[in-house]
Amino acid sequence: MARNGRRWSIASHVFVIQLLAVVVVSGCLTLALWLETSLSAQERATQLSLAVTNTLARDPTVIAAVQGPDPTTALESYTLTVSRATGVDFITIMSPRGIRFTHPDPAQIGRHFLGTISAAQRGRTITETFTGTLGPSVRAVVPIESGGRVVGIVSAGVTLDRVAASLAPRIPLVFALAVVLVLIGSLAAVLARRFLRRVTGSMSPAELTRMVAYYQSVLHSVQEGLILADTRGRVVLYNDEAAELLELPPATDDLRPIATAELHLPDSIAALLVSGARAVEEVHVAGDRVLVVNQEPATPAGDARQAPVGTFMTLRDRTEVQRLSGELASVRTLSEALRAQTHEHANRLHTIVSLLELGRTEQAIELIGQQVEVSQSLADELLGAVGEPALAALLLGKVAQAAERGITLEVDLGEGVAAAPLSAAELVSVVGNLVDNALDAAAAGSPPAWVRVTARGIGDRQELSVEDSGAGPEPRVADRIFDRGVTTKPADERGRGIGLALARGIVESHHGALRVETAPHTRFVAEWPTPGRPG
Repeated sequence: MARNGRRWSIASHVFVIQLLAVVVVSGCLTLALWLETSLSAQERATQLSLAVTNTLARDPTVIAAVQGPDPTTALESYTLTVSRATGVDFITIMSPRGIRFTHPDPAQIGRHFLGTISAAQRGRTITETFTGTLGPSVRAVVPIESGGRVVGIVSAGVTLDRVAASLAPRIPLVFALAVVLVLIGSLAAVLARRFLRRVTGSMSPAELTRMVAYYQSVLHSVQEGLILADTRGRVVLYNDEAAELLELPPATDDLRPIATAELHLPDSIAALLVSGARAVEEVHVAGDRVLVVNQEPATPAGDARQAPVGTFMTLRDRTEVQRLSGELASVRTLSEALRAQTHEHANRLHTIVSLLELGRTEQAIELIGQQVEVSQSLADELLGAVGEPALAALLLGKVAQAAERGITLEVDLGEGVAAAPLSAAELVSVVGNLVDNALDAAAAGSPPAWVRVTARGIGDRQELSVEDSGAGPEPRVADRIFDRGVTTKPADERGRGIGLALARGIVESHHGALRVETAPHTRFVAEWPTPGRPG
């Protein structure tokens, strides 16, 4: 369907359909009302005719006259008077055989009655619509009885012309009602069109179908997680990627709002959805995943002037990037350790050269031997206890880095560290984050500054603790130290508040736990199942 060379919009389709429906329904209602009124008028005419005939059939004057020598003379004027008084068009009194004694037209007196009298001849009353000398009429036929026998018959009726004439005053009311119905229906159609115009614009049904198909295709094929929530923070829609990232049920096109509690969303993401707050590149932890989250108000057609209908959240998986960042941090730590060791060895080399120049060869050899022994002893101890070269290298680097910062880093690995079920990258990430936090805390505290790394086996679990001499977290953040975004570092340092949350997520994903103790010193304790034993 086209209008001025253009396809009709959905609003126009609905308007035309509603308007036609209103006209048809109004016409049907008007016809039904007219028929009901007409039937009602005929019913009243029938009841009037029946009342008049019953009254005359029981009138002693009429009974006596029909049995007298000249019924016409006795009854003609009487029936005309009664007819005018009651509003019927005719009253005919006749013999049992149907010969008229009275009639509004004197020429019809003495002729046979036109109508059904067989029932009246048997003593029964009938009503009918019949065409007689005055035209179609609604009439009643009643027997006149005396002494148990029919001595005459009386009939009274109202012509259909008079019935129709009685309906004339009601015609304006019927048509007025029809017009009111059409106007109300048209107003409703106009309002519906305006509403649909705001919702669907000028799109035709085919265009809307294509648009929905395109949106569905984009929704389910985009490589970012998408979540749409209403103004109450309930999830209305999410795509396949969001379902995978947050471990939700498979995405469907069902638009039924779902509370965040029903979907078991991570607390931080659920709180952000419920708040409806704007979020830009926030980092959230969901299980063992690190997600970058953005959230904006969802407004129709992106018009910021309109009231938001909810919020639109995007999720990007940063887990692999975070893993690579952890590995890069490990490499950076090693490079810092090498730089620190290079600086330290340069100082010692200058010392040795000076001793040799002064001819103190024995002292130079002794200094070299002591340094080699200490370094090799620490390396052998770490490699033997850890069993994971990457972690041993990390701890060696942290020892050198701590020494450069004036911090004593003690490593007591006891009988060794069982890395499994954590991978090398995961173990480096957990230990690296804990040691880095401890070094920062110790450096900010009062001297002497120290950090102690301890590992031991307890039953079927492995425990690794990192303790420092720092002042510890403030009471306001101590209970939330593992939450995403909570940090004791300066607020202007970007990227803070993720390390401990990531470490806890890694440990918990392997049926472990990470906790903090604040007395007498700050001590972070990570534990996980010993390899080969149930967690």
